[in-house]
Amino acid sequence: MLAAGALLDRRVDAVQPDTDARFRAIAAEYAGPLVRLARGYEMDEQRQQDLVQDILFAIWSALPRFEGRASLRTWVFRIAHNVAVSHVLKQRREALSRAVPIEDEKIASLVRDAAREAEGREAVQKLAALVRALRPADAQVVLLYLEGLEHEEIAEITGLSRENVAVKIHRIKGVLTRAMQEGGGR
Repeated sequence: MLAAGALLDRRVDAVQPDTDARFRAIAAEYAGPLVRLARGYEMDEQRQQDLVQDILFAIWSALPRFEGRASLRTWVFRIAHNVAVSHVLKQRREALSRAVPIEDEKIASLVRDAAREAEGREAVQKLAALVRALRPADAQVVLLYLEGLEHEEIAEITGLSRENVAVKIHRIKGVLTRAMQEGGGR
């Protein structure tokens, strides 16, 4: 995986020094969470790299307009999730135009069967697959939760109410837990 700065350098030839320095500090601080976020949305490693690059470019492009009305962390994750959701929706539209839709229960059944075989690291990979199988809005909420954001921060990023975030997290955790238990995951 390329370093955050190298990803941006492939897309941007010249930047203003102040914006460049601010961006590099943000990219360094959030590189790990952004890579994990991309893994949560995209299974293919090359597409993960492309998604991280797109997120970093969006952050760099929006940086001059950052007014500080939200915390930097919230602002970065809002941009990241908006880009990731757009990426997923585009991928799904392309897939739907090429393939026959698969029923949700069939996906859940396949995931449970695969999870029975998983242990250790494989269990984490299966959980990531379960998260990817969620609707984009639900995946967004659970990925932010897994990154340690508070309900209020998730609400601010997603535009949902704090109460709705709490209900979604509770429901999604139940679905994921049941799917992992039924599939033999730990």
